[in-house]
Amino acid sequence: MVRTRLARRRMEHDALMLRLGQLRGILETASEGIITADGSQTIVMANRAAAEIFRCRVEDLVGAPLATLLPERLRTQHRADVAAFGAEESAARRMGRRENLVGLRADGEEFPLEAGISQVHVDGKRLYTVILRDLGEAQRIAAALYSSEQLFAATFSHSSVAMAHIDPANRRFLAVNAAMCALTGYESAELLQMGPDRLNHPEEPVDPSKFAALLDGTADYRVEKRLVRKDGSVVWVEVSGSVVRTPDGRPVRVVGLLQDISLRRAAEAALREREARQSFLVRLNDRLRSLDDPLAIAREASCLLGEFVDAARVGYAEDDGNGETITLRHGFNRGVPGIEGRYRYTDYGDHLLLAFRVGRTVVRPDIAGDPTLSPAEKAAHARLQLAATVNVPVRKGGQLQAVFFVHAATPRAWLPEEVALFEDVAERIRADIERARAEAEVRATKTKLEAALESIADAVFISDAQGNFLEFNSAFAGFHGFASKAVCPRRQAEYPALFDVCLADGSPAPLDQWAVSRALRGEVGRSVEYGLRRKDTGEYLTGSYSYAPIRDEQGQIVGAVITARDISDMKRLQAQLQASHAELQQLIDAQDRVQEAERLRIARELHDDLQQGLAAILMEAAAVGQYLGDDDSPARRALAGIKHLGEQLIASTRRIVSDLRPQILEDLGLAAAIENLASQFTQRSGISCEVDSAELRPADEACAAPTWACLYRVAQEALNNVGKHAGAGRVRIRLASMVGQSLQLSIGDDGMGIPADRRRSATSFGLLGMRERVRAAGGRLLIRSEPGQGTTIEVELPLPPCPASLSLGSRSRRGRG
Repeated sequence: MVRTRLARRRMEHDALMLRLGQLRGILETASEGIITADGSQTIVMANRAAAEIFRCRVEDLVGAPLATLLPERLRTQHRADVAAFGAEESAARRMGRRENLVGLRADGEEFPLEAGISQVHVDGKRLYTVILRDLGEAQRIAAALYSSEQLFAATFSHSSVAMAHIDPANRRFLAVNAAMCALTGYESAELLQMGPDRLNHPEEPVDPSKFAALLDGTADYRVEKRLVRKDGSVVWVEVSGSVVRTPDGRPVRVVGLLQDISLRRAAEAALREREARQSFLVRLNDRLRSLDDPLAIAREASCLLGEFVDAARVGYAEDDGNGETITLRHGFNRGVPGIEGRYRYTDYGDHLLLAFRVGRTVVRPDIAGDPTLSPAEKAAHARLQLAATVNVPVRKGGQLQAVFFVHAATPRAWLPEEVALFEDVAERIRADIERARAEAEVRATKTKLEAALESIADAVFISDAQGNFLEFNSAFAGFHGFASKAVCPRRQAEYPALFDVCLADGSPAPLDQWAVSRALRGEVGRSVEYGLRRKDTGEYLTGSYSYAPIRDEQGQIVGAVITARDISDMKRLQAQLQASHAELQQLIDAQDRVQEAERLRIARELHDDLQQGLAAILMEAAAVGQYLGDDDSPARRALAGIKHLGEQLIASTRRIVSDLRPQILEDLGLAAAIENLASQFTQRSGISCEVDSAELRPADEACAAPTWACLYRVAQEALNNVGKHAGAGRVRIRLASMVGQSLQLSIGDDGMGIPADRRRSATSFGLLGMRERVRAAGGRLLIRSEPGQGTTIEVELPLPPCPASLSLGSRSRRGRG
């Protein structure tokens, strides 16, 4: 018996454990919260869903009073309600309604709660089981759904985007918003009586295949198309559609969104037109750039524009400069006759010329209906088959130069963009014609320059600011020893590889000291010598360079011009001439010495022989006179004549001796000899002659003894010239010295002067002799003379070295008159 009861209890226990396991599995997998409390309303079991509802752990619930799951204000009433439920012995009931049952989460949040309670007796104990459902999430979803519905309704009604609901079965409008009405111009009631097909542009009906693909869900629906508004105007829209379906996928309505894209389409069209104009202008520039004839430029531009804008006639007529007429030589015409010729402004409206003079473009879209034109003016237009015109004045510097016109054979509403294009083309034609004429002028100038360069015997080359040779002549090639201009260097930088360049003193010339470099630094040079030796042949030449910078209007250096002349032969001739001059000077010097020696010999012979003989004759005549007595006999008169003639001969002999070699020069020096010469000149000519030797140092005078004769002869020849040719009333002679350096002599008169052509004349032997005499002595002679202002001859001779102690002493000198 006992064994049987134990077996039965074991089986009941196992069955209970199985049911508990099943119950635990049910509780853990249940989506609703389940809590079990005992008769004292203490929680004895709770599942995971209940813990999640109250945001706590299961173990936090077990052992807690059931009332703690409610707010404090509801706990007393809750305990009473549960006790009352237990007293009724009812199996189960709902605890409160959704709107008044409130739970309390572990974090203090209150939330709406739906609960059902049941009770059972197990082993004589009362157990309450509560099944809980969190109503907070459901209410939030419901509120969100309501809010979404309200938001959609508000969005649909007030959206700036046109929206419409379409019945997919009959393709009629189910609902439209205000933006849809504004877009189409129809009232809402009118739209609801029609379908979208009524709005389509006749050229753009709905594509059935695209609408079917939208309903099938195989493709999106997005198109750009034109709609016709109620007033007949056309609007561009972007239409996109989406389908509202039932849970089983059946389409119940199509939601269409229509965005007005008229502005974008207009902007795109304007952009395309602008790109087309830019492409046209690029093509125009390319075509005009290759032309150099002004007439061809105007004709080509007119043809290109006429074809581009589909005009009847286009032309560029240049003003004749008289303010009255213009002349068209070539133009574009299509479907109308050409109008080449001369026209008067006033034939086409008095205000036309006034507008042109202020630079205003005249646009006439309909000449026949233009109220500003007289019947005669309209007739003048009609003769040229002009129905619409645009006339663009072309001005520069405030002066009217031409008129660019575009004609249409029928009235035409010219767009502002077209007028702007015409003005742009007109300016480009003017600029290119100006460019062509300037280039023609440059070519002509260049031709003249090349001809001028080729006519110059000297090498000429022109460089830019970087030292590149822009122009050079054939003489440039010959100067450098090249066979032709083609093989000549084109840049100064190429010179060092071809030539060794040296300065006039023979030292190497660095590149920055060459003629081009110096000119580009702003220097100006004339007859600057450089030596050039070709590295390939070793040929050497001496060049005389002249150079100067080229400046622009702002004074900036933009280039240089250089001329060069091969003076190698001239240098050799100069050397030969200098040698010849040196030999001639030596010859003249030797001749002067021989001449002075011969004069000295003749003077001595005249003094020693002739004067002594004449003195003896006078003595003999005196002795004869003693024998004749004092009577006035013929013999005595003849004797007196002999005596007088002898005395004259002695005086003449003394003068000749003094002229050949003044004794005073040797006895008293240069200053005394000059003073004596001046005194004799005054006695012979009656011309006042003053000598100033105050600035002549005695020591310098003594040192200059070898040159006394040279200076004396110059003074002598100068005084002879004054007496013969000058017509002077006064002569001034000045002797001076620069200490230890030079001796200076000047002879100045107040006569008529010497003409310039006679100063260097080969027949002016006196002047030529003075010049050569001074040059032979190593000095210089300068003649300064102006017509009517007299003549001054200045001589400067270097002082030879001499002992410092050598001196003639101090002499008294004064002028004579």
